[in-house]
Amino acid sequence: MTEQVVTEQARTGELQTGLSLWNVISLFKGGITYGRKSVIQRERKVKAAYVEKLREVLINIAADHGDVPDIEEVVTSGRQDSVYCFHRGSFRVETPVSDPQVGDIVTLQCPVGDRTLYLDCSLRYFSEGPEPDGSFLLHSGNHRFFTANMSLTLQGVFVLLQVEGEKIFGTPLYLQLSAASGIAL
Repeated sequence: MTEQVVTEQARTGELQTGLSLWNVISLFKGGITYGRKSVIQRERKVKAAYVEKLREVLINIAADHGDVPDIEEVVTSGRQDSVYCFHRGSFRVETPVSDPQVGDIVTLQCPVGDRTLYLDCSLRYFSEGPEPDGSFLLHSGNHRFFTANMSLTLQGVFVLLQVEGEKIFGTPLYLQLSAASGIAL
């Protein structure tokens, strides 16, 4: 077990859509973490490897494809040539779970204009929850999100799988609790 100490940096209030190469680099500049801050984490080395892989993937996507557009821009412009999209919005679990296991997949949904974005997410990759015995820990910080249909403001990059009428389907590369949710990060 390794104890982690993390410092936080103040963010500017700039309004921006999408995710540029500069945003990707600055995302990792302050030492992005995977999991709870200032706690003992059992899988520290594995989680650090996830963060490094994510950094490399996002830098390569931004370098190869340019800025990652916001999904709202993609669907309103009719431009659906982007495989990777960014979005920040109010997400909720589509079907609340009562006894989650790390092998389960939950679908998060979020309004995007007059459409709905659906992201299928493996519980094993949530930073606070997977236990060594294969269970998923519901605690006071995530209970209402997973079981009571409460929304949280999340932001992230996802692979756009399909746009079908009013439904947008994707799978996330990463999702992060956004400071806009009113919760201190």
